[in-house]
Amino acid sequence: LFKILTMNILDLIQGFIIGGSLIITIGPQNLFVIQQGLKNNYVLITVLICSFSDALLIIIGIFLSSIIININPFSINILKFIGGFWLIIYGLNKVIKSKKNNIKNKENLINEKLLIVVLNTLIITYANPHVYIDTIILLGTLSTNFQNQFLFGLGAILASFIFFFFLGYTSKWLSKYIISNKLWFWIDNIIGIVMISYGIYFIIN
Repeated sequence: LFKILTMNILDLIQGFIIGGSLIITIGPQNLFVIQQGLKNNYVLITVLICSFSDALLIIIGIFLSSIIININPFSINILKFIGGFWLIIYGLNKVIKSKKNNIKNKENLINEKLLIVVLNTLIITYANPHVYIDTIILLGTLSTNFQNQFLFGLGAILASFIFFFFLGYTSKWLSKYIISNKLWFWIDNIIGIVMISYGIYFIIN
C-alpha cells in the first residue's frame, strides 16, 4: 500500500513539474494574462478562464490522445493560420491604439467591458495552436508513461492554476506602480509587437 501511495504521489508531482515546465514558456496567452493584471481589469475572470481551459484540454489529452495524434496535419495548419492571423490583427490593433492614445489616463486604459475581456481571453486561448500541442498532444502522450494518468493530469492542472493565478495577481500588484502614461504606451507597443511576431511565426511554421 505504501509503495502504491508513493508511486501515485510521484505521478502527481511529475505531472506538476512537467505541466509547469510547459506552461511557464511566455506565449500569447501568458502575455494576455500579464496585460490584464497590469490593467487590474477582470483579473480573476481571466485567470479562471485560462486555468479551466488548460484543465479541459489536459483531460481531453489524457483520454483521447491516441485519437487526436492522428488528426490530419492539414487541419492543424488551418488552425495555425487562423490563430496566427488573429494574433497579427490583435497586435496591430494594440500598436495603433497606443499611438492614437499616447496621452491617456489609467482609468480609460482599463475601462474594458466584461464581455470583451471574456471573448478576448477565449480567443487568445483557443486560437493558439501551441496550447493544443502542449496540453493535448504532449501531456496527453506523456501521461501514458505513468501508472496513474489521473494524478499525472491533476498535477499538471494544479501547475496551471497556480501559474496563472501567480502571473495575474503579481501583475495586478505591480500595476499600482505603473502610473506613467509613457510607460503604458511602451507596454502596449511591446505586447502588440510580440503578438504580431507570434502570429507570423504560427503562419510560416
